[in-house]
Amino acid sequence: MIAPKQLASGSAVILLLFGAACAGPEAAEAPLAVPTFQADANWPILPADFEWGQVIGIAADSRGHVWTSSRSVIAEWDPDGNMVQSWSARGPDENWSVVHGLFLDHNDFVWTNARESNLTLKFTREGEHVLTIGRFDETGGSNDTELMGRPAEIWVDPVDNEVFVADGYSNRRVIVFDGESGEYLRHWGAYGEMPDDEYRLDPASSEPSRQLRTPHGIAGSRDGHIYVADRANNRIQVFLQSGEFVMENVLRPMCPPRSEPPTPGCARAAAFSVGFSADEAQTYLYVADGGSHVIVVLRRSDLEKVDEFAGPGTGTGQLGRPHNLTVDPQGNIFVAEAAGPWIVDAAAGDSVQAGFRAQKFTLDDAGTGR
Repeated sequence: MIAPKQLASGSAVILLLFGAACAGPEAAEAPLAVPTFQADANWPILPADFEWGQVIGIAADSRGHVWTSSRSVIAEWDPDGNMVQSWSARGPDENWSVVHGLFLDHNDFVWTNARESNLTLKFTREGEHVLTIGRFDETGGSNDTELMGRPAEIWVDPVDNEVFVADGYSNRRVIVFDGESGEYLRHWGAYGEMPDDEYRLDPASSEPSRQLRTPHGIAGSRDGHIYVADRANNRIQVFLQSGEFVMENVLRPMCPPRSEPPTPGCARAAAFSVGFSADEAQTYLYVADGGSHVIVVLRRSDLEKVDEFAGPGTGTGQLGRPHNLTVDPQGNIFVAEAAGPWIVDAAAGDSVQAGFRAQKFTLDDAGTGR
């Protein structure tokens, strides 16, 4: 669903209408308080023979089931955390590599990427492969309309079945396809401009990058906006579904070269994945900050930070490189943890690497916090 054309008549108008859409009709009387969460130590219930690798894809479906990708195996978990099924997404020849990102669409199809094989893939819920976008082990740059460049995450519009891909680790763009045929529709880069693979950011410049750098997370809101987690630029950029730029926010300042003294609070990668609060207006935007090992809460209307939670560690509610996140219909957040920081385990007196799991953060019963 491309947002109505009148939204594109100017930046001020876009922001004004965008803020009103996010606020909702009763927001002036009773603004939604910032949600708070409790980590659930009992989710998931791992089968005896199951072992996590890096978890680099997670998605909740309309039934409240959660899907994960680890070791190129897709697993489905019911709301209580029991495994329902699992199947390999490595392809008929078992050579599709690094199955990355997950999305369950409105028709119950499972979308993911074989990142290192440069493929975007569509499966049935039972694991039958039905569509491939791209060609195995081929890439053609950020303006090629047939080939992918190590794609990261996916979102599918339930209104017109358009597939939006953050393409991603090698390319510098969002690219859109028809969800039935896989036909190319359009693409764009930072600020809605065409991507330029020759561009290099001057490290001494204080200006923001004119190109996406590892566009990694992507999600679409109910009011027709696309949110991109521009990982290596530490920022969120927002677009209309047509690709027109709306606004951005940098989560943390960029760190200087490693040879220079660090800047307090800086990061080298801060925006990994995005999801929305479950209220009708989707008041808040959740961001997985894989560099600082926290979940950042932004007010969606202006992208201002209002909270963050978790922190680096191996305990329940701590995080090791939160890589992807999803929100179920009840508003609970699920986080996929890839390989994270080295943490001193006080009990063992040894260092362990955090990450390598999925966690559930349950929305407080009241649904709101402070």
